[in-house]
Amino acid sequence: MSLLYKVSAIISHFDPVQKTRYIARPCNRTIIDTDQMSRIIAERSTLSRADIAATLYAFEELIPELLLQNYSLHLKPLGIFSLSFKSKTEDDAEKVNAGSISEIKLQFRPDTKLKKEINKAKLQKG
Repeated sequence: MSLLYKVSAIISHFDPVQKTRYIARPCNRTIIDTDQMSRIIAERSTLSRADIAATLYAFEELIPELLLQNYSLHLKPLGIFSLSFKSKTEDDAEKVNAGSISEIKLQFRPDTKLKKEINKAKLQKG
């Protein structure tokens, strides 16, 4: 199966000429939910769909719980989930405090194996 892309026009606001340029963007993506993923995994394993769904829903509760306890979560062979901050800068270290943080961001760093599999993708204009 190929990954589909479309051609999109962009204008860089950093370019003084603001010339229109073109890039490739993914297109025609469809969302697969937990139930659908559970069915696929059940077909490929000896586990029931219900057991798989229960495990996935347990992750829904456990992941934020552990992240909020300052853990980074390494789900081999997928990757690492962690938190980062969007914070305003200060000239003096003493001025940086919890109020400096404007957003808590969820980060995901894929494992090498997952990145290699994704990079094997064939591409096709959609």
